[in-house]
Amino acid sequence: MIRIIPRQSFPYMIVTMILGTLNHFLYDWSGKNPVIALFTPVNESVWEHLKLLFFPFLLLSLIEYIIRRPDRARFFGSRLFAVWCGMFFIIILFYGYSGAIGKSFVLIDILLYYLGVIITYSLSAHTERLFHGTSILTIFLWWAGSTLLLFFFTCFPPEIPLFISA
Repeated sequence: MIRIIPRQSFPYMIVTMILGTLNHFLYDWSGKNPVIALFTPVNESVWEHLKLLFFPFLLLSLIEYIIRRPDRARFFGSRLFAVWCGMFFIIILFYGYSGAIGKSFVLIDILLYYLGVIITYSLSAHTERLFHGTSILTIFLWWAGSTLLLFFFTCFPPEIPLFISA
């Protein structure tokens, strides 16, 4: 039987959920600190809420790497692919359900976040073998680029629905 989430990943997944939930409030708790703004949502846009998944997942992935010491390229490549898929899932399902019924509900949004975390951890566990032979430099550049995009669009959000506060 294939496990959706490997036993060793389960604690990291739970902590990611908790950190993401706390991060939702961290910007306000920090007195609207501009450095904190780069890592946490600064408004109610879907884009900003992707940080709830991305940064806790990155932090927990770094901790897991230090503890487990898996193959770097496979580990970080699968983590990057998985977090992109998790964020894409959140975007697609949010706009799918809210567009279909004409409004969004906080409880459903929270559940989508938790499902996004579950999907991210599941995919990361089951895609490591796909990154055999991938350059670790390339993977780290994609991680850095993803991080910089989150930072950039926090500071300079375009006037399209993904970036507009609900």
